[in-house]
Amino acid sequence: MGITEILPASVFQLNVDAFVASAMAVERRPLSGLQAVQRSFPLRSATLTDLKSALSALRSKAQALTQAGALSPFQAKAVSSSSATVATATASTSALPAVHTLSVSQLAKLSTIVSQQLTGSATDVVTAEGAGTKSVKITYDGTDPATSGTAVTVNVELTDGDTNATILTNLATAINNDSTLGAKVSASVVNDTATTARLVLTSKQTGQANKVRVADTTGTLLSTIGLSGESASVGTGGGYLYADTVLDATFKLDGLAITRSSNSVSDVLTGVTINLLGLSTSDVTLTVSADKTSMKASVQAFLDSYNKALKFLQERTRVKVSATTSGTGSTEVTSVVRGQLAGDTMYGSLITNIRSDAGSSVSSVQTGNPALLADVGITTASDGTLSIGDTTKLDSAIETKLSGLTDLFASTGGVATRLITRMDGFVNSGGLIDGSLSTVASKAQNINQQIARLETRLVIREAAMRKQLTNLQKALLALSAQRFILT
Repeated sequence: MGITEILPASVFQLNVDAFVASAMAVERRPLSGLQAVQRSFPLRSATLTDLKSALSALRSKAQALTQAGALSPFQAKAVSSSSATVATATASTSALPAVHTLSVSQLAKLSTIVSQQLTGSATDVVTAEGAGTKSVKITYDGTDPATSGTAVTVNVELTDGDTNATILTNLATAINNDSTLGAKVSASVVNDTATTARLVLTSKQTGQANKVRVADTTGTLLSTIGLSGESASVGTGGGYLYADTVLDATFKLDGLAITRSSNSVSDVLTGVTINLLGLSTSDVTLTVSADKTSMKASVQAFLDSYNKALKFLQERTRVKVSATTSGTGSTEVTSVVRGQLAGDTMYGSLITNIRSDAGSSVSSVQTGNPALLADVGITTASDGTLSIGDTTKLDSAIETKLSGLTDLFASTGGVATRLITRMDGFVNSGGLIDGSLSTVASKAQNINQQIARLETRLVIREAAMRKQLTNLQKALLALSAQRFILT
């Protein structure tokens, strides 16, 4: 008897997508490795860029300590005042250390002239003057406006019905809007009562040399409003508020009587600017000396930059291993974290070299001058960072060995000089860091090309595999349709 048997179609069905996905996962492993390397390049480039920034900052602070002459931070001077309410002072590096006595009898004032008091809503000014263009001349250097070459002419238009307040406002606006005059004189309208107003002209610089004077040229507008710099204002009348004799500052320095137009006096003591602030009842002492605060700040800024660069290098070259110890005493490494510059001997050596530059003796100092940072109170921690550990030593160096402090940092083989030379090799254009960045860019380009080629091959490989499996599936399905008869 014959037996007819039909094989089920499910026996010949293939999950093409699953098979291809599984096979391609294996094929893509080399690509994953390349992509991991690819992702490391931006991190390394960013690290190198940040390192260049840190080393450049260190170089800048070191450079500041090596400046000569007036630019040297170790030539900085300061002035202390025994009465900051009477006077303060600042000093440049050219100032000579000394103690001075000062007494202030008069402060410089701003020249001020005012119009007479006018009823704001009244129209008596235009009634007296008549409508039309009125011209006035104003000087700001004490010269006669009628004849002075520095006089500025200002025009104002009067219209029938203009109130006094309107005329004063228009005149003030014309003065302020003049580019020359507006820089020297301020004009304003002051409502001294609820119903009255006065025009006020004030110089923008103190002293008799900046006295404001005015004169009519077309019409008699200034005369009508009572604005004059030639007579004193009394009560509601117009005129000047301060006489010539009280416009300048008067003071004595070291017993010498001095007059100046400004309360900021920079031409009496070389390199010193004295700021007069109030009248004195007794002598004020001004002491010009080395600016310890500024000098220490410059040194601290250098140390801060050094520490930042050193720590950055240490962190980026470090290999951090984490491990656990079992109860039996065996140790198992659980993770290894490598800094972006770990294993790069050039940057590992840089740590050693900058520590040596900062910590080794300076042979170029003159005999008797400090040769080590430790000699001026700068101490080194176990991790190599620097700090001002002994302020007494640094203060003493500033007070008694200032040339030695300059020697220690800025001489031919000084600490700052050595570090500048070291940094130049790394941060200058075309230097070692630029070379490292170029190498990273070249390697990244090469990896990108490898990835592109491999991705193309994988696309072709996946298409071929899918085609083969699809054809095989078709063949198997055709076979499943046949009948096998066993006899």
